[in-house]
Amino acid sequence: MTSQRLPGKALLDINGRCLLGRVIDRSKHIEGVDKLIIATSTDVEDDSIVKFAETEGIDVFRGSLDNVVERALAACECFKLTRFARICGDRPFFDPELVSNLIQIHRRYDLDLATTTFPNTFAPGLAAEVISTEALRRVNGLFLENEDREHVTKYFYSHAKDFKIKNIENSSNIDMEGLHLAVDDKEDLERTRWIASQLNKDSEHHFSMKEIIFHARNWANLNQRKTLWLF
Repeated sequence: MTSQRLPGKALLDINGRCLLGRVIDRSKHIEGVDKLIIATSTDVEDDSIVKFAETEGIDVFRGSLDNVVERALAACECFKLTRFARICGDRPFFDPELVSNLIQIHRRYDLDLATTTFPNTFAPGLAAEVISTEALRRVNGLFLENEDREHVTKYFYSHAKDFKIKNIENSSNIDMEGLHLAVDDKEDLERTRWIASQLNKDSEHHFSMKEIIFHARNWANLNQRKTLWLF
């Protein structure tokens, strides 16, 4: 809730459903998971997230605001998880099928990390990761820089030779060049609201990556024309 670029963004309305609610809706379509958990901070500002989770019937873990590695590990230990899919709360259009595939790969090869970002060939907002609790425990036991603690998998990527990592690349024919599907600032929020307005409001249908990219591309084209006209 203390996002500097977009304060309170987790609970901002997006066509009748808040941002976090939309992430929850899509998370329910991931295959191969036993539990959905919101891992937020102990900061008083995040009390509202806890209250929202209660209305949704979602489990909550509260930990450090800034040390996200420690928070994630503590959540895993609290719920006795051997691995977890990391879904950022600012990605209302992430692809459940992509995450499901990562879970399968992580289990099949007994990985430390299954990811889409090494290298990243998907549009921002579609990236996903599945992480081993034991690997995260090893990382947390190291003397980490602040950035490594703030970003859960940063240390994995900068020390890739020390971990078992497999990456999924975008093998579809869908053009994602120049698109952005995460919600970081007011412009992102405006775009997200527009895309959501173009989609069916039935939360039981999670919408394919192709459908979402189609509307995101339309938004980009519309705004490019506006920019050219203003220029």
